[in-house]
Amino acid sequence: MVIVTLDADNTHPPRLIPTLVGKLGEGYDLVIASRYRSGAEVRGVPGYRRALSDLGRLVFQTLYPIPGVRDYTCCFRAFRAPLLRRARLVYGESLCTARGFEAVMDLLLRLGPLRPRVAEIGFVLDYGERVGQSKMKVLRTIRSTLALALRRRFESLTRYTPARVRAILAVADAATTRRTPGAAR
Repeated sequence: MVIVTLDADNTHPPRLIPTLVGKLGEGYDLVIASRYRSGAEVRGVPGYRRALSDLGRLVFQTLYPIPGVRDYTCCFRAFRAPLLRRARLVYGESLCTARGFEAVMDLLLRLGPLRPRVAEIGFVLDYGERVGQSKMKVLRTIRSTLALALRRRFESLTRYTPARVRAILAVADAATTRRTPGAAR
């Protein structure tokens, strides 16, 4: 099973969904349509929004690097459902606590410790076809995004260390194996 997310304002071309899903077929757990890969273009986006995205990318790559990820803020993504199920086992109800625009980054940051195989493909982000106006409050978004990045970084060093995440998943896998009839013992 695959789950695809995208913006509903006509800036993410649905015709790219088969390409994202096809890339999952190459063994990736997550595929992101990226503004920072070969073939990508950004059209009609105000300069200050582009600068914020670029700055955000640098902050996330510094505080919370995830192999294969350059575009932390684009929500045009294809996920393998088992990746999200594993994340739910680790974090429970705390999987994604951010609201609004920050939720896009929160989910990605939560997936990082699970060590997903991530691919990105370039795409054309075109604001010329956009429907509606942005509801994003820039200063509030900057503050809350920085706070989120710092909070998730701290948690990755304390509460959700790689070793703890592996241990939680090992316990869950063992419990699943014991419950599955005919499973190898």
